[in-house]
Amino acid sequence: MTALDQLLDFCHDTRFDDLPASTVDRAKRAILDTLGVAIAGSTAPALPGLSSLVEHWGGRPEATLLTSGVRVPAPLAALVNATAARAWDLDDLHEANTCHITASLVPALLAACEARAPVSGRELIVAVALGAEIICRLSAAPRIGFTETGSIMSYQCGLYGVALAAGRLLGLSPRAMRDAAGLAHARVAGNQQGFLSGAMAVRVMQGVTAEAGLVCALMAEQGISGGDDVLEGRYGYYRLHHRNLYEPDELTRALGQRFLFDEVSIKPLYPCCRFTHGPIEATLLALEESGIATDEIDEIRVKVTNREARDLVCEPSERKRAPRSVADAQFSLPYLVAAAALHRRVDFDTIEPGRLQDPAVLALIDRVRVELEVDAQGDGRGVFPMPGDVTIVDRDGRTVRREVRFVTGHPRSPMDYGQVARKFLACAQRAKPGWQAGAVLIREVAALETLADAGRLVSMCTQTQTV
Repeated sequence: MTALDQLLDFCHDTRFDDLPASTVDRAKRAILDTLGVAIAGSTAPALPGLSSLVEHWGGRPEATLLTSGVRVPAPLAALVNATAARAWDLDDLHEANTCHITASLVPALLAACEARAPVSGRELIVAVALGAEIICRLSAAPRIGFTETGSIMSYQCGLYGVALAAGRLLGLSPRAMRDAAGLAHARVAGNQQGFLSGAMAVRVMQGVTAEAGLVCALMAEQGISGGDDVLEGRYGYYRLHHRNLYEPDELTRALGQRFLFDEVSIKPLYPCCRFTHGPIEATLLALEESGIATDEIDEIRVKVTNREARDLVCEPSERKRAPRSVADAQFSLPYLVAAAALHRRVDFDTIEPGRLQDPAVLALIDRVRVELEVDAQGDGRGVFPMPGDVTIVDRDGRTVRREVRFVTGHPRSPMDYGQVARKFLACAQRAKPGWQAGAVLIREVAALETLADAGRLVSMCTQTQTV
């Protein structure tokens, strides 16, 4: 029995009552968090144009665009809403796997819920939990770094996970589920080049993953076949995208008993790459405790204990130390640390296009020194979670060091449902000032297993009632 066989059985056979209470809770937090970050992202750069394009295409009014409330075919709603969910990089992440988990998954499944209404809240919870677990499992296996292969598991593993979870939600047979996985393999794409270029492709590809995964499940439902043995076969995922350097046991060890989904971090309101969160928090704490004023800073030393993280958030140096785009800033450790030191916070304003050339921040960037220390990297996957380790030196030579081992939102420093709800409201306020439906939606998701029609969560997000 192959790993794919086991994953397919797991996805087809698992029922709501088989899920641990912790995983049900994690699925609810994922759904609420993803809706919040997608609302915040609905007005972000790239979204107006993408939404306009989809509305121009038109089609059967199956599912709701968070950008406008217009109803379009379900895959197109998944495309736009998942792009919005990734737009500010506030969506969740499995840190050890360097993989975003639910930004594509939840919008795709909610679009399917709307298109096939009514779909119960229990069914949505199961599909989210199983799809997320598959994404976590697939992304846990590689033993070669993404800076060597250029692969990006957030899109690739996400596509398989969306296809299988959508297949589960649609009630596909075991044979059709296998076809959905095969069709997903035929469509798998995505690479790291967009990160180097500071391109909007970074967020749009998260939407493409949602659209493609849902389409694969819908094709399989129509009897369209896909290839078999798509993970470990001759031209399978791990050979094509990871040079066959992977650990097979990661795919199925304690499957159904241990849920890696429970280990996925939820981000606080730092709209930027997770690898920068530790250094940001450490910088803020060091300055608060020391009382060092910004104009007294001589140097900020940031220790980075993972080569892939360094490559992602520090290279190419000319773009990271002088960001030209929002994506540049979101993935720039020097810029974000400097901004945190200057303004004593990192928030949406930090990455506003008009602020990227702030002379005060750019001057402080010159005093940020990144020190790479990879002695403990072991098999090459790096130290996860990467701690925030910052030393600040003032002009008199005084030093203060602060280390943050587990950043807010990590399972060792988790955000509970109440904290996620507060993040949801803050995200909603960003795009919908005065919006009043948030509190109701928070209660609906908290009681999701009792809802007869989970698809209405999306339309609730587009209600226009304001204060």
